Amino acid sequence: MKFLTYYINRFRDLFVLLIYITLSFLLMVSSDSKIVEGLRSTTLSTFGFLNSSATSLSNYFHLRQENQQLRLQNIQLAYENYQLQDALLENLRLKKMLQFKNILDYKLVPAKIIGFAPQDFVTGFLIAIRDSGTIRKDAAVLTDDGLVGKIVKVSHDYAICQNLFDPNSRVSVRIQRNRELGIVVWDGGNGLLLENIPNTIEVRVGDVLFTSGMSRIFPPNVKVGYVISIKKNIQNLFQTIHVKPAVQINRLEEVAIMLEKPNNGS
Repeated sequence: MKFLTYYINRFRDLFVLLIYITLSFLLMVSSDSKIVEGLRSTTLSTFGFLNSSATSLSNYFHLRQENQQLRLQNIQLAYENYQLQDALLENLRLKKMLQFKNILDYKLVPAKIIGFAPQDFVTGFLIAIRDSGTIRKDAAVLTDDGLVGKIVKVSHDYAICQNLFDPNSRVSVRIQRNRELGIVVWDGGNGLLLENIPNTIEVRVGDVLFTSGMSRIFPPNVKVGYVISIKKNIQNLFQTIHVKPAVQINRLEEVAIMLEKPNNGS
């Protein structure tokens, strides 16, 4: 359509001249006034139609080009807006982490998640760290919301974090309400299981689980998750307890790595 408009605009005068020559020839060979009048009317209509069509098509493509430019500008502005929103959210997250660091009685090193760990190695994250000399294997990884996992490998300015969804992950926890000890493991999906809780122990939906401090890896009183469902098994000594992680594992961007010595010991 654009090709047709181009040629109509470029050779419009030639088309009009050809039409006039054709009509002049018809007028010369015809003496009937009705035919002449009809030819004049047809000429006027044809000429008007051609001009109108050429102008409309030209305006159409011009507006289409303007709309494309406006769409590109809107996309660019939207992207810049997203960038500003993301920077604001990151600033809020870092402020929240800083407040959490001041409350917790351990030194924390900030780290940025830059990818996923190799699946054949561990289920977790590849993270970038600034001060790798202070990071040790098995250091706890957490956010202000709770426990993420532990460091399983450190190499220069990078480390691999095993998260709670790894099949080999085991975390000793206490139920906050009754202080009962249990073990949190991955449930094979998007949640966790609280194991080793006998049927005789009362567990409620909404109970909060914290690290017990019985492990040399994880310090005490770091939130791990919330009980979301309970099923007592008559043929089994232990309950089946499903747990929602305190941390939204799949949405993490920044984490903190806990150093070995607490602040009051440095």
